[in-house]
Amino acid sequence: MRISQKTIDQIFDIAIIEDVISEFVVLKKTGANYKGLSPFNDEKTPSFVVSPSKEIWNDFSSGKGGNMISFLMEHEQYTYPEALLFLAKKYNIDVEYIELDEDTQREKNRREAILIVLKFTKNFFCKNLMSSDKIGLNYLKKRGFSESTIKTFEIGYCSDNDKSLIREIKQAGYNVEYLKESRIINQNEKNRFSGRLIFPIQNITGHVVGFGGRILQNNIKTVKYLNSDSSDLYQKSKILYGLFLAKKHIKKFDSCYIVEGYTDVMALHQIGIKNVVSNCGTALTKDQIRLINRFTNNIIILFDSDNAGINATLKAIDAILEQNMMPQVLQLPSSEDRASFVTKNKLNDITKYIELNTVDFIEFKYSLIEDSDTSDLIKITQSILESLLLIEHQISQTFYVRRASQILKIKEEDLLLELKKIKSNKNKIRQSRSIVKQDKESLDFHKIKKDNLEEFQLMRLLINYGTSEEIKDNKQSASVGIFIAQELEKDNIGFSVFLFDKIYQDISEKIKLNEILTKGYFLTHSEEDIRGFAAYVLGEKYLLSNWEEKDIFVLEEKDILYKVARESILRFKLKRVQEMVKNALLALKDENGDAEDKLKQFSQLSTLEKKIQQELGRLF
Repeated sequence: MRISQKTIDQIFDIAIIEDVISEFVVLKKTGANYKGLSPFNDEKTPSFVVSPSKEIWNDFSSGKGGNMISFLMEHEQYTYPEALLFLAKKYNIDVEYIELDEDTQREKNRREAILIVLKFTKNFFCKNLMSSDKIGLNYLKKRGFSESTIKTFEIGYCSDNDKSLIREIKQAGYNVEYLKESRIINQNEKNRFSGRLIFPIQNITGHVVGFGGRILQNNIKTVKYLNSDSSDLYQKSKILYGLFLAKKHIKKFDSCYIVEGYTDVMALHQIGIKNVVSNCGTALTKDQIRLINRFTNNIIILFDSDNAGINATLKAIDAILEQNMMPQVLQLPSSEDRASFVTKNKLNDITKYIELNTVDFIEFKYSLIEDSDTSDLIKITQSILESLLLIEHQISQTFYVRRASQILKIKEEDLLLELKKIKSNKNKIRQSRSIVKQDKESLDFHKIKKDNLEEFQLMRLLINYGTSEEIKDNKQSASVGIFIAQELEKDNIGFSVFLFDKIYQDISEKIKLNEILTKGYFLTHSEEDIRGFAAYVLGEKYLLSNWEEKDIFVLEEKDILYKVARESILRFKLKRVQEMVKNALLALKDENGDAEDKLKQFSQLSTLEKKIQQELGRLF
């Protein structure tokens, strides 16, 4: 089943974009638009703009943008259907469902069935914790956890050699194969989590997608912690334990504590520090950091204070800086872990300790120097400089250089000079290895438009009209998307800008499947760069001034779409062919290769260029 187009249209007709977004961002009316502080970046000057007339939003600090659906997908991590259901509930719209095609329906049913089985299994484990031999419950209470905390995190227990789960699953009418697919039981129907305390792992919307299990008997030779295997639903590197419970508190306090274990999250939550998540024992990944960045720009790393914990902290610092976020570090006394520390001490003492011992990454690295050893000081200074280089925001980097100067007692100019040397060396290494990397500048949409106006114009037409708008001439009628695709295929000419080519390939696939392409498709696209570019294109006014300089005069565009599309295609082809002619001419001068083939190619391209010039009415 899927939501009908009728319901989707009704949602878009009734929902008001500024009304939806104002639930999450404080908006202030400025002229025809609304402005607010970016919910994706820490800023003091508002750069988040909502346009009611165009029904789009743009976050100029992060480059994100889209419509109200894409906002809910970006900010709340909803899927497309979840965002639609959120709006339907908000505006009291009755949701109508229609049948999906057989394959899609089968996959949707399978996914939903697995989620139901995982929820049933979670409830089974929770019931076991309270009704078993109390091994799991006694362990938790010994660690200082209250029943309220245990229920909040829905902790469970799986008895030794458990077989009752399979029996209860069958009695409930569920398919046991889903237990095998989720690797809760193996092919011999043996429960993999037997004898373990169970920690249900929820995704950001609250669905149980996996489990973590801790063995409670020390005399058994097996791994201490066992996690669900990776699947479509559960990927350890892309999920954070406790985020579903923590997200509103992270947003409220504009900071997030990141710890290593399940019980660490529970312990901090129990004493009132609820803006806390765990990376489940993995090295902190960019996907996990980006999840946190949906709600705050500030992460406080609270890992173990042993050598392994310190190394993990150092790696996490750089990973966070690479995502343009600001890391701080909190270390507990070496004899304590998070759970024991918060359960043994009074809340006031804990709060005071946190305030006094939370430091920025520079101070943390400096604290690792032992006995004022010169070689150690040089090593740590180098490490601090390497981290400073990762800060892209110039003002932030300047601030931290000043901070490093104060702590290290080294002049700012000396630090800046050394930073420049390190950066230069890194650039040389990068060039020597021929690393091709798409940096932020390559996604500067304004620059892309300026440098590739002909290609940009075609993209503008495709995104604005897709396959939902028909164009007509004396001979045929076709959608804008199909017309452009057919014209480009005639001469086998593609886009030179990587992003444009990616969008065009996506459009071509959808056209082959006879799918309708609207503005909404691009604004809610699964890829962030496409969503951002679509919002940029739709947020711009017509390119009239630009095109008038190039002798194109557009009146009412929708009324003369054929003319606009045809001229845009010809200008695009002309520019691309001229580039190819130039390259072919250079190839002719090169003595290597078959001269006859090169001459033939040059001749063909020259003929094509002449033909396009004629169609544009420029000569002959």
